[in-house]
Amino acid sequence: MAGSSAERQESGFIKAVAAAVRANKNNPITVCAGGVEVEGVIKARKYKGRQISGSEPYTDVVLETVLKKNQVLNLSLKGEAAPSLAGGGLKGIETIIPGLSSRFMRNAYAELIKRKVKTGDKVPDVYGKISSNHKLKLVVGNKDMGGPIDYMYIGPMSVIARYDAKKNKLNMNGELTDAETFAKTHNLYFRLRARREDQRFDKEANTNGVPKIYGKSPSRGDSAGRIVVTDSVPRNALIVRI
Repeated sequence: MAGSSAERQESGFIKAVAAAVRANKNNPITVCAGGVEVEGVIKARKYKGRQISGSEPYTDVVLETVLKKNQVLNLSLKGEAAPSLAGGGLKGIETIIPGLSSRFMRNAYAELIKRKVKTGDKVPDVYGKISSNHKLKLVVGNKDMGGPIDYMYIGPMSVIARYDAKKNKLNMNGELTDAETFAKTHNLYFRLRARREDQRFDKEANTNGVPKIYGKSPSRGDSAGRIVVTDSVPRNALIVRI
């Protein structure tokens, strides 16, 4: 999910909360999605700032509440189709767990060489299963990553919400999940993929000794691939150990 789709989802979420708060005469409301309820909400706003690495932040939307002395809750909003659950690429992942993404890249490179992939060949997406002791750190993130995340919100790009004035509840058409619960109840994987369709395998490309695997895109000049975290892999996916 990128660009206008992400903006549409964030904007729809923020507008829905604002409309419900106005309907309740600017008093706190309860936001509900997928059976999870967040009480005492007075405002939703877009998170401002980036990761310390310069990448997009983990947090997309901030909920301001009257809970625990005006507590703020950080939300990561994702689409339903193979959502990327954490961002920042190599730099971002290294910030949280030093050495983990580099080990994944080296193992992915070794597997591709073993499979006789040559410079100039198209590279299949490569996955690596993340261990249980690393999942929580990667999903929740930290301040340097534009987090930590309190809730994941996964739903359609077009946010549909209904405010029930009698119950003072705003019902959203996605699912809210506590970030820690999400990490504990889902298998998570690194996914390495090309940034551009015309990127190919480059046996020699590396950064400080860590294989980049992908070469530059002839059409756009993008260098290296992109690492994301996902909770699903396709059948017959290339999965390496980390």
